[in-house]
Amino acid sequence: MELNEQQKQVAADLEHNILMLAPAGTGKTNTLACRIEHILAENRAMPEEILCLTFTNKACREMQERIKKQAGDAGARVLIKTFHSFCYDIIKTEAKRHSDLFADFTIFDEADCQALLRDIAGDYPLRALQQLASQLKEWRARYELYTDDAEEDYRQTLRRLTGEQPKTVQALAVDGRYQFDRTFYDAWQEKGPCWTASYDRRLHDVHGLDFTDLIVQAKVLLEQPSIAIKWTRRFAYIHIDEVQDTSELEYDILSHIFGSSRLLLCGDYFQTIYEWRGSHPEVVLRRFIENWHPRRISLRENYRSTQVLLNASFAWLQHLFPERVAAFYPQGLEAVSREHGAAIVLKGAMDFTDEAQWIYYTIQQLPSEAYDKVCILTRSNSYNKALSGQFLSLGRQLPPGERLPFMLIDEMKFFRRQEVKDVLAFLKLIVNPHDIASFVRLLNRFGRGIGPAAIREISSQRYREAGLRLTDFLDEDARRTGDFFAVLGRAMAEENVVVFDVEATGVDVTRDEIIEIAGLRLGRDGSVKETFKRFLLPTRSVGESEAVHGISDEWLQQHGSRPEDVLKDFCAFAEGSVIVGHNVTYDLRILGSHLSRLQLPPLSYRRYYDTLDIFRRFYPGLPNHKLDFLSDYCGVAHKPSHDALADVEATADILLYAWHKAIAPHEWDRRRYMARWQEKFDTLAAKLETFRRSSGELRPYQLIGKIVVEMGMDLYYRERGELPRLENLRELYRRAHDADDEEVRPLDALLRFLSEASLTTTDLDLRSKKVEIPIITVHQAKGTEFDYVFLAGLQEGTFPGLQAERTGRLAEEARLFYVAITRPRKRLFLSWCQHQYGHERQMSRFVRALPRQDVQNV
Repeated sequence: MELNEQQKQVAADLEHNILMLAPAGTGKTNTLACRIEHILAENRAMPEEILCLTFTNKACREMQERIKKQAGDAGARVLIKTFHSFCYDIIKTEAKRHSDLFADFTIFDEADCQALLRDIAGDYPLRALQQLASQLKEWRARYELYTDDAEEDYRQTLRRLTGEQPKTVQALAVDGRYQFDRTFYDAWQEKGPCWTASYDRRLHDVHGLDFTDLIVQAKVLLEQPSIAIKWTRRFAYIHIDEVQDTSELEYDILSHIFGSSRLLLCGDYFQTIYEWRGSHPEVVLRRFIENWHPRRISLRENYRSTQVLLNASFAWLQHLFPERVAAFYPQGLEAVSREHGAAIVLKGAMDFTDEAQWIYYTIQQLPSEAYDKVCILTRSNSYNKALSGQFLSLGRQLPPGERLPFMLIDEMKFFRRQEVKDVLAFLKLIVNPHDIASFVRLLNRFGRGIGPAAIREISSQRYREAGLRLTDFLDEDARRTGDFFAVLGRAMAEENVVVFDVEATGVDVTRDEIIEIAGLRLGRDGSVKETFKRFLLPTRSVGESEAVHGISDEWLQQHGSRPEDVLKDFCAFAEGSVIVGHNVTYDLRILGSHLSRLQLPPLSYRRYYDTLDIFRRFYPGLPNHKLDFLSDYCGVAHKPSHDALADVEATADILLYAWHKAIAPHEWDRRRYMARWQEKFDTLAAKLETFRRSSGELRPYQLIGKIVVEMGMDLYYRERGELPRLENLRELYRRAHDADDEEVRPLDALLRFLSEASLTTTDLDLRSKKVEIPIITVHQAKGTEFDYVFLAGLQEGTFPGLQAERTGRLAEEARLFYVAITRPRKRLFLSWCQHQYGHERQMSRFVRALPRQDVQNV
């Protein structure tokens, strides 16, 4: 791959920290790929010691492909993540030992989170509620207000934020028409902290995190020195793309892992379009320059645009930001393409209908094979929906073969589509039986005789105080015995409860290995009847995990036994028992995975109970639910110490406390409530139990096929002629098949697939094979490029918007316009309305700032 001089400097300099300024189309991805190839060729780092963080899933995939193409198989082992997926990895790795988050947590999407908020504060716009709650959680993290009283922390956060930045809160307190709502704002000031704390509890109780939690919890974890040091040592080279859109909170997280790594931050100040969510590039760049003294390299050769498009966009930039352009790009930008290119086309339409017609008929004049290289951009989703409606009307006037195919962004959110979410809800309940949001969805879609009133009653305070959850009605044992905890009670009476814990080389349940396993069997009076404690000799180093459990490779060489022997003995010790542990899903999953890798049969046990879940059920108001806190709260004799047996003894103690203080006293209430509603859940519960049992044998794509067929989804949509929905189900099957790694056991593969689905928001780059022209906002177009771009709605009050002018955000609107006009490779078409909503409009000031010689009026 041939690099220009500036690109060569970035690729070759492996000694210094680098700030790479890379305007749109200047080849930054190829440059990074060559740099990583150089790092590997020079043996400066192992592939696993190189981290690349990108802004979108699309950019992540592109970088993976380029690096693998450039560096071969070693390049495939480089860690390339979006920021959210990297935070997910941190939490998954550290949650078991350093927080009270469930090890089997799942990511809840916007709709699922809003369903929880509806129960808490449903009288207000749910989207605005979710944004306000996210804002409060982020600022609590930025202010570092963490005490044992979350509601008071949120109250102080809101008070301080409102005092320092009143418009920041007001901007989100809006009604359904996005107008400031004083009643809503006042209610948020009074009740917002309480609502947010309640929302957190509800979310965590059902083993869930939202996208804000990924950032906030990662920050909380990395502020613990032992965790930060471990992650700092992990990477030798760190590359961060789109740094201009990195918020101060996100930069705080990343700065914890910089350590002695060689750093490369890449971005373009003039593409900053996320100030509304906390990205302030001046602050981030200043901190990076002051603390890390990077070498600054500017890429100035553009490989994307024609000469006309590049010259026009750069001249526009110089006109609006003269001082900053001179500082960042003193030598200007140069088009590598020798193609002069056509002028920018500008249409001043009489009204909105005229604008839509012009766009439609202009696209029709393009070659039909170019339709998949066309994009329509606007400032807002509402403008997109209005255009889509006009295009639909225009298409109806034409023969089917001449109609243009369009797609809105909501249709690109593959994992948010109704039929796809239905299947995902089944899958989520298989891996997380506490996922109430998924269960309610399935009740609404497939349940019979369980309406909103019944769900409200079962979710009421008196049911919760008894320790009964809606999802208990899916539990086979609870349905058979009449009480979720009946099997635990019988096992205690029969001296058949085994409390266990493991220590391992790490917390990746699919790859790490157990090095210590301990368990004890409880007598009917709560005494210890029998103990088990053994060490295993792993095939991989304990590495950084030694800092947690204090067990070294050398010690294991002397005291460890063959893993096959130890795990066989433990399985014999615990066979047929009821398993108990604190955050025990981690221990069970790594045990199951380790047994599978050793080609040993799985542990045969009756069922499991988790003391973390028990205390969240019966003691939801505690400051936290970590094992060490609970052992102090319960006043028990044994204390946890990251020694497996000590943790087991502490877990047994708090189990007995909860049994006598909470579980047993409420037994008859639970039985009464269960008996009242149980029959209505029979059909759905039986189906889910069948799917859950199949999940241990079937690959994820096979399980998806089974769900679709047995729930009658394929027949339902076929009979109604809804073939696009049927095709989406087939696409879900294909994606699961393509992503499947058969070396990983089925349940672990399912967990991976669900995490990828949860972390994917928009699939602009994974549109269906059918040609469809996207109608998207400029924000949604970030990181994309098209041959032909239509930028619509360029009148004052729309772009820039009135709200931006009122709140003093015109600079960000200008940068957004710059992002838009740098998306096309060949042609740019601009349009605006002279009349809108019965009022005369003026052409956008941004259009007027374009060089006249490069614009053709039509």
